[in-house]
Amino acid sequence: MSFNDVLRSVLNIIETSVTNQNIKIIQELGSDDSFSSYPNELKQVILNLIKNAEDILLEKEIKNPYIKISTCQEGGNHILKVRDNGGGVPEEIIDKVFDPYFSTKKGKNGTGLGLYMSKIIVEEHCGGSLSVVNSADGALFTIVIV
Repeated sequence: MSFNDVLRSVLNIIETSVTNQNIKIIQELGSDDSFSSYPNELKQVILNLIKNAEDILLEKEIKNPYIKISTCQEGGNHILKVRDNGGGVPEEIIDKVFDPYFSTKKGKNGTGLGLYMSKIIVEEHCGGSLSVVNSADGALFTIVIV
């Protein structure tokens, strides 16, 4: 499997819903190299990252909202990045977003388990890493699979 295969499957599920919210999905699929992992678990992680981006873009009523998804390979690592233009994660909480039960969606049915479980899946099941930084326009989540 490749990240592109997994991503195509996820977008078959969610793309219409996201684009119906007038959110543009930009794909920059630079690597179709295969690797061995758990495709259904990675689908859950990518789905969660896209849904979180969609939620923040709608909540903040961002003009010309987009979610950019890119894949590449660097030094034998398979990399998938999900970024949005929702303004990023506040610096005071960026170190907590992967903590269990930490949520910025308290009044909106957020359990605080989505990013926590995503990190567990990527790190413990897939032998990779999941991280977040703020980019120029918004949050940038990066999955690296060795």
